[in-house]
Amino acid sequence: MSQQDNSISLQTAQDWTTEWRSVESTYNKHNECNGFLIPAEDLQAVLDEMEDQKGTKKVRAYLGVDPTTNEEKLIFVATQPDDQHDGSIIYRDMINGYNGLQTGGKLYDFTYPDPPASDPLSPLN
Repeated sequence: MSQQDNSISLQTAQDWTTEWRSVESTYNKHNECNGFLIPAEDLQAVLDEMEDQKGTKKVRAYLGVDPTTNEEKLIFVATQPDDQHDGSIIYRDMINGYNGLQTGGKLYDFTYPDPPASDPLSPLN
């Protein structure tokens, strides 16, 4: 993980999301994860990647598990709208090297799973 901007490589994101999908069916029976604590300045970095876009801006989040620590991950990626021939819109992930992107498009992991990063008084816990 980049210490400067909390971005992670595409390979790491793929490994974590694959791990989540391979254990998800039984994962929640053995591990507790109610949510994620997300630093606002890091989320702003994702939003800044879309600052020049017009219209509705959306961010996609993927679930993952770091197999070395067994810690839950929420991976964020900026998206860009892609108008389809039928009038619908698909929001494409802005990942460097994907969909013709040559710059930007970082994948971010800057979350802390809840628990242990919990608010014990929250009605959501």
